[in-house]
Amino acid sequence: MQLDRPIRIGPPEERLSRVEALILAQLRRGPAHGYAILAGLTEQLGGWKLQSGTLYPALKRLEHRGLIKGKKVPQDERPDAIEYRLTKEGEKVLTRALQTLGREMHMQDRFWVFLGASARGKTTQILIDQAKRHRSPIGFAAMKHAWCSPSCGVKHAEFLKDYREYLQNELEWVNQRLDELKSTKSKKEVKSE
Repeated sequence: MQLDRPIRIGPPEERLSRVEALILAQLRRGPAHGYAILAGLTEQLGGWKLQSGTLYPALKRLEHRGLIKGKKVPQDERPDAIEYRLTKEGEKVLTRALQTLGREMHMQDRFWVFLGASARGKTTQILIDQAKRHRSPIGFAAMKHAWCSPSCGVKHAEFLKDYREYLQNELEWVNQRLDELKSTKSKKEVKSE
């Protein structure tokens, strides 16, 4: 993925690199210093690591543009940290970037469905395995489109079994998250009483 490719959201002064968009999205969760931004993005992106040599110049660009604001925070026996927060202008630019991303995602869905529809033989199984491993709804949408046309027959049974397994795993994941949220909410309600 090209992280410095701009997301086109309006005039040139509003364009964001993908790294800049990620930083703004992370700061929407609350103020953070550079290391916390790196850690948060690594966690949210499933272990994908943003390098500090990419992060800190992007923070400076965003601050220069007035999209974030940095404030020095004294540290005991260490150099001061800089805590960044999203500005109102940063919030507006991020919102426009997310709207643009929605349009991009729609086009990517169509792109992958088109390509997935042309998969045959071993390539099909590779795509199915990738879609299962990476929990990719786009991958399965592409395969579903290719394999389950009105003429879907017995030869498509294996794909349908894989697709059913994928959907069952997704439903299990959703149910686990819901149970965790209910549990967290119950614990908070008990503490507040």
